[in-house]
Amino acid sequence: MERAGSANTAHDVAALFCCERRRACLAILASGLLAFGVRRVHAQALSTPPGTSRAPIARSAQLEAASDLAADGAMSARERIPILLFFDRLECPYCERALREYLVPMSREAWRGRAIFRQVDIDRPLPVVDFDGTRTSHDTIAARYRVRFSPTVIVVGGDGRELSAPIVGLLTVDFYGAYLDRALEDGVRALAARPL
Repeated sequence: MERAGSANTAHDVAALFCCERRRACLAILASGLLAFGVRRVHAQALSTPPGTSRAPIARSAQLEAASDLAADGAMSARERIPILLFFDRLECPYCERALREYLVPMSREAWRGRAIFRQVDIDRPLPVVDFDGTRTSHDTIAARYRVRFSPTVIVVGGDGRELSAPIVGLLTVDFYGAYLDRALEDGVRALAARPL
């Protein structure tokens, strides 16, 4: 009985150390960004009811809307490629820029055939088949992933589990493409490490 208790304690200490180390790394990164003059993250909060903050923005570029995540998940598992979920709102100007300048070009060029890109509307109940095959809606998917700001990018595997840290907001525009590449590369590595 003591061995099991000490094993659990060792596991708890390791988990706490990992959490503390991650928190320290994030603090260092944040202080570095502030030192270089990065003062704000471009994101739109869900603090106002949908449709009341701004008029919908006409999209000049869009990803394929999430409609059947179970089928996407099966392809992800079969081909061992990550799924990038892009969460946006119709009123979000930062989403338009992220789509136009980064995500749509990446999906058509650098990551074509190497990742699945899907768009999820945070505040609209558009129908979608979830990873487990159940019918749900875009806004329910966003709530499950605790998406509160747009744009948010989450890279997942075929089972819908996150493979990298979420990217919230447009962050530092000069490095946004690198953040996206890193998240996708983390996803590829995580999927490659999973047993067949």
